[in-house]
Amino acid sequence: MSLKTNLGTILLVDDEALVRKGAAAMLNAGNYEVLEAVDGLDAVSKYQAYPGVFRLVVMDISMPKLNGILAAKRIRELNPGARIIFISGSRLTAPPEAGADGFLTKPLRGKDLVNCVNRVLREPVPPGARRAE
Repeated sequence: MSLKTNLGTILLVDDEALVRKGAAAMLNAGNYEVLEAVDGLDAVSKYQAYPGVFRLVVMDISMPKLNGILAAKRIRELNPGARIIFISGSRLTAPPEAGADGFLTKPLRGKDLVNCVNRVLREPVPPGARRAE
C-alpha cells in the first residue's frame, strides 16, 4: 500500500466537462485535490466561498458568462497573491496585464500540467498574499 501526500487543492475552471475531467485526473495523479468550476462566475463564487483553501487556480481563458481573464481579476481582488495558470485551445497567450503565473495550450498533457503547477507553487508567495492552508 502506498500513501500519497496531498499537495493541496487546485481550483480547476473550464466550461468543457471533458477538459475538466481529464485535467482533474492529471492533477489527482500528481497528488492534488481538485474542486471544479464550470465558468468564471462559478470560479469566483467558489474562491470566495472557500477562502485560503486553493493553492492555485487553473483556468480556461475563453468561457461563457465570465471569461478567465476577468475572473482572474476578481479572484485577485479577493487575494492579490492568488496563483493562476491560464489554459487555452488557442496558441495565443494571455495578455501581460492578466498577470498569469503560467500558460498552457490544450490539449493538456499530464506531465506538462503537473510540472507547470509544481513550478508555480515553488515560487515565493508575494508579501501580504494569503497562503492556502
